[in-house]
Amino acid sequence: MTDDPSPWIWDLPDGGRSNDADALQVRWKAVREAGGWQAEVLGCIGDDPLTLLQRPAADPAAPRLLIAAGFHGEEPAGPWGLLRFIGGADPALLDRVHLTLLPLVNPSGFRAGRRFNDWGENPNRGFGLHAGGIAPSREGRVLMAQAARLGQAGRDGVLSCHEDIKQATFGYLYSLERAPAPGAFSRTLLAANARHFPIHPDGEVDGCPVRGGIVFNRHDGSFEAWTMELGVARAACVETPGQADIGQRVAAQADMAEAFVRFAIAAAG
Repeated sequence: MTDDPSPWIWDLPDGGRSNDADALQVRWKAVREAGGWQAEVLGCIGDDPLTLLQRPAADPAAPRLLIAAGFHGEEPAGPWGLLRFIGGADPALLDRVHLTLLPLVNPSGFRAGRRFNDWGENPNRGFGLHAGGIAPSREGRVLMAQAARLGQAGRDGVLSCHEDIKQATFGYLYSLERAPAPGAFSRTLLAANARHFPIHPDGEVDGCPVRGGIVFNRHDGSFEAWTMELGVARAACVETPGQADIGQRVAAQADMAEAFVRFAIAAAG
């Protein structure tokens, strides 16, 4: 903690602080070892490894899914919610998908409870054809070097776990589908969010039109939008209200991750 601590650091319901990256890693290590996950360091950002976890399915034809969390350090419910889902999931459910995880993309921002990394870069901008002249962050460069692999890992769906720290009440999502209007994928994730928070009313959020709680098919240089350029079937960035109770936010993120996995299994028949 610095002398001027971030206002975006919370006490977690089960103890500890929301920005405790060491505790997060210890818990992930236990989950990895118990669940048969394979860990690989894609690269280092300063002294921090950017780690990828994979768990293969029993069936080679099973859906291939990618879930990423922790792009922005003041949005801790994503990393903790993903851990909660994976740590509590029925192994039989996880056996039905090839699942790849990026559990904490921006460790330096996470520890500080700060949006950007230690170099003032936004890890969720600068990707692909719609970067708008923004250079990728250090984290982004590591991920872009793995483009072919990540595109294959998320072939059937990509989920990016975020929070809106300007929101005290509403949940919503950015979704991308190869369709002119939101389909079952978007509605499934929205319904999981709505079990915890009221859905954002129609209007605008960060200059984007939101309708029925969904900002649809916005290509903005984000990681999730970039994965659509890589050929994945669908992608979403889910948003919980960053000023709401941290326990409720973590629970919502975990439920949305589970809904994402269950949707892919159902869609595959």
